[in-house]
Amino acid sequence: MKKTEIKIFLARNKNFFFLWISQVLSQVIINMINFVMAIRIYEKTGSTLAVSFLWIFYYVPSIIFGPFTGYFVDRVKLRTMLTYVNAIQGVIMLFFLFTGTHVYLIYPIVFLYSFSNLLYFPAEAASLVWLVKKEDLAFANSLFLLSSQAALIVGFGLSGLVMRLFGGNVPIYLASFGSFLAAAATYLLPRTEPTRVKKKLNDLAKFIAEIKVGFSFIFGHRRVLFPILLLTFFQVFLMVMAVLLPGFATQILKINVQDAGPTLILPLGLGALLSTYIVTKRFSQEGKKNLMKKGFLIAFLVFTLFALVLPYLGLYKLFLASFLMFALGIAGLFIYIPSQTLIQENTPSLLRGRVFGTWGFMANIVTLPFLLFSASLVDVLGVDLFLSFAAVLMLLSLIFLDKIHLLVVQEENGIK
Repeated sequence: MKKTEIKIFLARNKNFFFLWISQVLSQVIINMINFVMAIRIYEKTGSTLAVSFLWIFYYVPSIIFGPFTGYFVDRVKLRTMLTYVNAIQGVIMLFFLFTGTHVYLIYPIVFLYSFSNLLYFPAEAASLVWLVKKEDLAFANSLFLLSSQAALIVGFGLSGLVMRLFGGNVPIYLASFGSFLAAAATYLLPRTEPTRVKKKLNDLAKFIAEIKVGFSFIFGHRRVLFPILLLTFFQVFLMVMAVLLPGFATQILKINVQDAGPTLILPLGLGALLSTYIVTKRFSQEGKKNLMKKGFLIAFLVFTLFALVLPYLGLYKLFLASFLMFALGIAGLFIYIPSQTLIQENTPSLLRGRVFGTWGFMANIVTLPFLLFSASLVDVLGVDLFLSFAAVLMLLSLIFLDKIHLLVVQEENGIK
């Protein structure tokens, strides 16, 4: 993606710029606050399980309210929804200033913030169709993906550094200011919006039937089911790694938890960015299965080195840890992009929304118990043993990928 391409795109879709500002700021704020609060909880409790509850409170609203938020978004102007949600989030950010040593107060605030995001993201996605020309939608989605990865680097990677240099509350002030800035950007969107079809939710049975259609399609098509299982595994593993991060930094690397951002998250994000470029260049030359196998192989090697080599390197462990996190960023996107592409290619356009919505719902439900289990395991066994367990999981995934491919081929040939 070149600068000239972005300039041409923005010239054709001038109002998209304001939505893009809001998206970038929102992503940076999410990553920044999650990282800062995870550090605060770990510093006060020293417990990986306590950190896991941060993510549980973040995901619970999507499980309870997620299926219903689209109904409300359809009944409010998109510009109004985006502006008010951004402004409300700016106020919510300031609540974190009053938690002090009472870390348990962080959880309900995170719940409230997550609930507001359930209204923001559907409105943002619907606004793309409104603000961007049809032929430019693919480019707009790519730009959103790129900025999300950059936001991961900025939010997670630099928050700890900001805390070290300027104090623990400065990221909170920055997050609040960024939310109000995002509200100002969306306020500048056009006041006139296209008429949208407002679906009626007057029959609960019909609503449940719509959800069942998504489940039925997924479990009836292996070329959709297996990539969804891989993506679900990917999300679960990503969340477990996020919870593991403070303990890994302090117990294995022997560094201040606030330095985990520049040492670990920054290389991870850069690896993901490089992986996006590699996959884009080689997607047509190399099969999706081969890319995914390479992703699991790299991940297996990374966790094996984390568990068996890293603890014994002394001063050099920081350099190896950063390099391995960079490699893990590459591996993650090698798994994620082909899996998502398989789902898109094998799902009819009329069912894509329900399939991806169902996948999100399934992934969140599966993530919570695994998160609690993994965090408890880390607290009992320690980080080093859990890393060995992670390496075994990657090896098993690599082995089963071939078996999954065989089952897909059998389905295509009509073999039961």
